[in-house]
Amino acid sequence: MSAPAAVAGHRMGDDEVAWGWVPGTCGGAGAAPPEATADPVAALEAAVLPALVRSPCLVQFSGGRDSSLVLAATLRVARREGLPEPVAHTQRFPALPETDEAAWQERVIAHLGVREWERVVVDDEVDLVGPVAGPSLERHGLLWPPMVHAQHLDLARARGGAIVDGEGGDEVLGGGRLAALAALARGLEPLRPAPLARAALGLAPAAVRRAAARRHHRALRPPWLRPGAWDALESRLSADLAEEPLDRRRALARHLRLRMVVGYLANSALLAAEHDVVACAPLLDPAVVAAVGLAGGWVGFPGRATAMTTMFGALLPAEVLRRSSKARFNRSAFNRHSRAFARAWDGSGLDDERVDAEALRRAWAEDEPNALSFALLQSAWLAAR
Repeated sequence: MSAPAAVAGHRMGDDEVAWGWVPGTCGGAGAAPPEATADPVAALEAAVLPALVRSPCLVQFSGGRDSSLVLAATLRVARREGLPEPVAHTQRFPALPETDEAAWQERVIAHLGVREWERVVVDDEVDLVGPVAGPSLERHGLLWPPMVHAQHLDLARARGGAIVDGEGGDEVLGGGRLAALAALARGLEPLRPAPLARAALGLAPAAVRRAAARRHHRALRPPWLRPGAWDALESRLSADLAEEPLDRRRALARHLRLRMVVGYLANSALLAAEHDVVACAPLLDPAVVAAVGLAGGWVGFPGRATAMTTMFGALLPAEVLRRSSKARFNRSAFNRHSRAFARAWDGSGLDDERVDAEALRRAWAEDEPNALSFALLQSAWLAAR
């Protein structure tokens, strides 16, 4: 397999930096969806095969459901095809207990019989403006998502090979507009007012869903956004939700055209190419997404647990596929370098019409800063340099 081709990155615009979000879809209908296979496992295995023919092949393994799933699929293909087994590559943050997934990791590793498991102790190496991300920021500017620059830590280990991640599982394997209806139909939710209201909202016209989205988003307003900047973001978020197709298969195809997804894939490939690495995100592979859509039908699955046990029950134990807990990594990104910069920041370098600097300073001083402020921190850091 040849070396990765040069790719262009997707930089964040001024509004997106202030919002900490990249809303909207890319123009056009996108590429024609592939003919879906009836077997999501087969689609997932086909998606990881190109990574396995390169060496080393690292699977970013946190112990969560998505990384466990792609590790299971990658191992299965390697063993069947007689290829070198991938390396399960885990970052551990001993100083941050909210990131601890050790018990789940051990369970998955034992179940799969993993032979190569690298556990790397990380201190401040994945800081948003630390020694790994900082030089990348200076080369490439503000990329989505802000934490993408920290991928150089793992990419350096995978030089000349491939790296596989579980990005996209929450959205691709989660429920769509009709998830609440599907849960009621399967008897997973009682016939009570709240579940019935959620099901009715999924069937409601776009204007009704847009109004409901506005009410929901109002409680999530980042405190540093000026009213005009917030109004613009709220409008874009509500439009995104209102435009989700009723048919879950069409919604999944649209998901691959979201600017946040396109940007992530492009920027991961951009940084990977610097290390002669192939970046593989199998849960965002069009054939995998099409297979998930076919398996769930136009209504889709009622939620992630049902989707994962229905499609991938042969790969992992049910308790792994059904777990609902998740680790949190905000403090690993907003680490000592970010905090030192935030404490010394003089309030300059950001657009005062969009951002309230004092409110932002207070947000950065919190024990676990809001991830929506990460792009602003990188922007201010670059301006200060």
